Amino acid sequence: MYKVLIVDDEPWVAYGLAHLIDWNANGFEVIGEAHDGVTALQLIIEHVPDVVVSDIRMPGLDGIQLLEKLKQQQLDVEVILVSGYSEFQYAQQALRLGAFDYLLKQVEAEQLLESLQRISERLRTKRETQPGVDLFLHDLFELLEPSNGTTVEQFLQNKGIQHEQPHFRFISCELADASVFPLLAAEQHVQMIRTCQLRTGLNKWAVLINYDEQSSSTHFLDYLSELTEHAQYAGISSRGYGHTKLALLYDESEVACCSAGFYRYGQLMSYKKEELDAKDKKMVLQIELAIKEGDLLAIKALLGEWSDRCSDERIAVDRLTTVYNQFISLLLKYYGNAVRYNDLEHLPYDQLVRFYRSPDEFFSRLEGLFELMNEQEAHVSNDQAKKIIAYIDQRYTEDILLSSLAKQFNLSIGYLSMLVKKETGKTYSEYVTEKRLALAKELLGDQSISIQDIVQRVGYKDYFHFNKLFKKHFGITPSKYRKL
Repeated sequence: MYKVLIVDDEPWVAYGLAHLIDWNANGFEVIGEAHDGVTALQLIIEHVPDVVVSDIRMPGLDGIQLLEKLKQQQLDVEVILVSGYSEFQYAQQALRLGAFDYLLKQVEAEQLLESLQRISERLRTKRETQPGVDLFLHDLFELLEPSNGTTVEQFLQNKGIQHEQPHFRFISCELADASVFPLLAAEQHVQMIRTCQLRTGLNKWAVLINYDEQSSSTHFLDYLSELTEHAQYAGISSRGYGHTKLALLYDESEVACCSAGFYRYGQLMSYKKEELDAKDKKMVLQIELAIKEGDLLAIKALLGEWSDRCSDERIAVDRLTTVYNQFISLLLKYYGNAVRYNDLEHLPYDQLVRFYRSPDEFFSRLEGLFELMNEQEAHVSNDQAKKIIAYIDQRYTEDILLSSLAKQFNLSIGYLSMLVKKETGKTYSEYVTEKRLALAKELLGDQSISIQDIVQRVGYKDYFHFNKLFKKHFGITPSKYRKL
């Protein structure tokens, strides 16, 4: 049953369309009505209909503008526009923008049924060749949380997606830009593997692949090669089965993708479960001893050795993050009040690779943290401190790294982070995050701005990351907050 949203600024016209034909008998279900374009856009984002039947002439956001919004946000919805004879040129413009069809008022039942029959065929073909591509970000947020216990098989059954092969893998892909992800379930692959594509961010997609590793390994490798041609970085999970947790496979593919981007090495990395080894544990103990002895040279030497090993072995970012957080704990443990103004916080792996975009930047930052604990505070005037905070306030929606800010004001990274905490009572990342989220709350009050647009406006690129931060700070997702 395909879902339909009817949009017309005249309620009685919308009601008439909803009762013009027997929708259910023809494989469609009317899930609601909207009487303006802004409300229609929000309902489309929230309920993901397959088809929208909309009037062209509406106040606020008309049918053409609604179609443009759908195209901009890459919302895969089939649109039938309804127009009068005098609006024919608008209908032509709509078709150029990707509308499926237009119908002239007053709409006849036969015309509507004929258009729906053709749409039904298109939707059926689309689902058979590329199931799941119409899933949107907010539908997946809870589903892909690590604590979610939904299995791969349960997910596919809930979405009505057929699967025949025993093995599953997730592939996470980061694109160079926000272009539409290619539909790659080509005919040579369809008989041997099935795919379900999920958009997981502004420029990120994940693909769940169902295949038989023994009988279709060649087809799988061919598809993988074709897929990664369109990705800047990609990560592939370990092999899973129907009873495997969906979120587990997704997280593995994300770790691998983040690792590929962090090291800037190759295009595709495979997930490999990595625990801290004996060398990692010994190095942490040696650094703790050096901290006790105040031996900064020994700490730098140990960090240099670990940096070389990380680059040589391509240590996965989740393992790297575990060691990093142990260092943060050591700094908090041994320096106590001395770090009260410092930008010290434990991080998950996805935030770590956002803050430190390369191994060089990561280890430079670590070294700076240890240096800070061994140097006297430099003197910065109150006026200079205010200029720094004012600079951040003016540009907090931009992607400004702490290292870039330190260079701008000719300060060490460690001292600058301490200064920000002293002036604001928050770490640099906390301060920027709170200002961004405060702006996001304000923008959510404007129904004409989509949540995806808001994510970009406040300085984020990843919808999932923004959603997690918003829920963590306010206890509710952005889409639910907007409904309050």
